[in-house]
Amino acid sequence: MTDRASSSTIGLLSELIDRLRAATEPVIVIADELVVSAAAISPVAEDSFAGTSAMVVADGSGDLRVLHHQVVSAGTSFHNVGAPTHRSIGVVRISVADAPSAAAALTTLRDHVAHDELIVPPAQFPELVLVALVRSGVAVRAVGLVDVPWFRGAQDAPDAQQLVDAIPVDRIRRLQANRIDDGFYSTFVVRKASKPLTRLALSLGLTPNTITVISFVVGIASACAFAGGTFWWLLLGAVLLQLSLIIDCVDGEVARATRQFSALGAWLDASTDRVKEFAVYGGLAVGAARLGNDVWWLVLVLITLQTFRHMGDYDFARVQRLREAIVPVRSLLDPSDGNAISAGLSVATAMQASRSMNRSSIVRWAKKVIHMPIGERWLLISVVAVVAGPAWALVALLIAGLIALGYVLVGRTLRTFTWHEPLVSSGVQFLREQIDLGPLGSTIASAFPETLRTRILSARWGWAIPALLRLLELGAVTALVLALFPDAEVVGYVWLFVVAYHHYDTLYRALNGASVPRWIAWTGLGWDGRLIVVAAMVLFAGSASTFASGLLVMAVALFILFVPVASGQWLLSNRDSNRVVGGEL
Repeated sequence: MTDRASSSTIGLLSELIDRLRAATEPVIVIADELVVSAAAISPVAEDSFAGTSAMVVADGSGDLRVLHHQVVSAGTSFHNVGAPTHRSIGVVRISVADAPSAAAALTTLRDHVAHDELIVPPAQFPELVLVALVRSGVAVRAVGLVDVPWFRGAQDAPDAQQLVDAIPVDRIRRLQANRIDDGFYSTFVVRKASKPLTRLALSLGLTPNTITVISFVVGIASACAFAGGTFWWLLLGAVLLQLSLIIDCVDGEVARATRQFSALGAWLDASTDRVKEFAVYGGLAVGAARLGNDVWWLVLVLITLQTFRHMGDYDFARVQRLREAIVPVRSLLDPSDGNAISAGLSVATAMQASRSMNRSSIVRWAKKVIHMPIGERWLLISVVAVVAGPAWALVALLIAGLIALGYVLVGRTLRTFTWHEPLVSSGVQFLREQIDLGPLGSTIASAFPETLRTRILSARWGWAIPALLRLLELGAVTALVLALFPDAEVVGYVWLFVVAYHHYDTLYRALNGASVPRWIAWTGLGWDGRLIVVAAMVLFAGSASTFASGLLVMAVALFILFVPVASGQWLLSNRDSNRVVGGEL
């Protein structure tokens, strides 16, 4: 590097450091020679919720390694990247929250450049910034560039700009509206049907939240139709359920196309999906009862199974990312990125085996189908309900759910054995926020040292604890009702529905770095207190009707606390983030 080039890099670093130290909004670094549509880089350059991130394209010979959508290694002409997976296009965003850490890392980088210890061409300035961020421990999210032309260091800039300008902005927005990693049915059927509705919604100016409410209303109407029990009612329910699923895709597509994301939208979309699905279970049970089949026991088992499965899905995914995409602090003067250190040899071997299996599209899609995402579940309900009746729809859903649960548990067990280090503090806090202890449980837990409680959650199996607690509570109530008071199955369904909703609310808060206030958790008695109350009702109820009445009163009280009160508290406490703004959670 020439002295002029070194001075240029130092000058750029000094300017960037000054901006970060005074930052009141995110700071964006864009390569001077980058030619790309402004709309194409908007997910990083414009989103208020994007966080610290970098725009990337998949490229096995590139200068980045991405793991779980996180940049775990970045390279320059000086810094090597082991097993690269992506390439930086030259757009980096540094959030206000990360600005102090980034400024410190870049100050160290500037000192190395000033002492000629680190020689990198100025053209690689965005990548040099990425190296400093990643190696200092700042989490950098990888955001994929959609399939549009881009040029970096093009010899003929006017021609490059002409090619970029040839792609209409509305086409870019449509590409950005697509969701990656969807299930087989959603990818090849539902998303095809949702595209025309998305264009209509965009032309009408509908907000994502409005579309979510429409999908919710259609889903509840589907549950009511299933309750009719006869063929035509079941057919109507199946059609409405599929329509609700399609509209549910539209809200996400509109949000991604218009960059309208909010905490309210994330909560509304996730919570209404669960309400719709559990309502459909109840509608199918009512429809089956009209045909002389008592299958309420199936509904209780399904709610328990689905809640346990979902908690495990979310918690494993978050803990896996925190464990496998963590990057140890590493010297900027080390050309090597420590490929084996960043993920661990056993994790790397597991990931390589998974990638090898996924090279076959048949295997990849078969795995997605076995996983039984929402599209496949709702398709199974719709088809079997019409062809064989509502009772068999619930039976088929239970069988498919058990197969899916067995499949994911085997995979997660094998993956969990590859983890050896304790979970980072943010992961422990994420799991702790979902424990949901009441006054009694909290008092007992406080008698044990904090270090012991932390050690339990930070252990390799800590991710499973919240899901197992949900299984213990919902499973115990289900078993008590079915074994001792089968006439109270409908009331048991209401109780499980309300409590499961509370657990989903707790989960979605934790995913956003929040928790249920203690006064709500304790008023709701916690999972331990609720079990004690139900057990007391079992012991002292003189009859099934007395038990059912007590359980119903408890369910109504919990409904008031967990639905209007808790949901209202959550939305009011996040009213600033509930504004519909450009960004992504």
